[in-house]
Amino acid sequence: MSSVGGFVEPFLRIYQIAEVLGRYGMLIALVVGVIGWFYGSKNARSMDRYRGMAVGGASGFVAITGLDLLYDVLVFILGSRFLPAGWPYGAVTGSHASSISQLATALSLALEALGLAVFIIGMTWWAFGSRDSLANARGRRGIVIGLTLVGASIGGNVFSTLAWILL
Repeated sequence: MSSVGGFVEPFLRIYQIAEVLGRYGMLIALVVGVIGWFYGSKNARSMDRYRGMAVGGASGFVAITGLDLLYDVLVFILGSRFLPAGWPYGAVTGSHASSISQLATALSLALEALGLAVFIIGMTWWAFGSRDSLANARGRRGIVIGLTLVGASIGGNVFSTLAWILL
C-alpha cells in the first residue's frame, strides 16, 4: 500500500456515485409519492403506496443527510483542541505514524465510504419497494449492513482518538 489516499480513493468514488444516486432517488421518491398521494385519492391502495413512497423518500433523505453529518457532530462534541489534526480521516498520520496506524486509518475511511454507499443504496431500495417485496427486503438488509460498516468505522475513529488523547 503506497498511501492511505491511494487505498481509499476507489471507495470514495463509489460513495460519491451512490450518494448522488441516493439523494436524487430519495427526492424522486418524495416528489412522486407526494404527487401520487394527492392525486391518487380515489383508490385507497394506491394512496397508501404513494404515501409510503413519500414517507420513505423523506426519511431516506433525512437519514442520508444525517449520516453524512455524523462525523461533523462528533468533531463538534469532542472539540477541536482534543482531536488530532485531520480527524477522523488522518487521526494517526504524521511523523509518528507507523504503517499499522496508516492501514487502520485507511480501513476506517474505506469502511465509512463503503458503509454509506451500501446504506444509501439500501434506503433507495426501501423507499421504492412495497411491503413484503424483494426490494423492501434488500433495502432493509442494505440498511443494516451499511449502518454496521459505518458503526465499525466510527468505533475505530473514536478508539484511535481516545488512544491518541490518553497516550
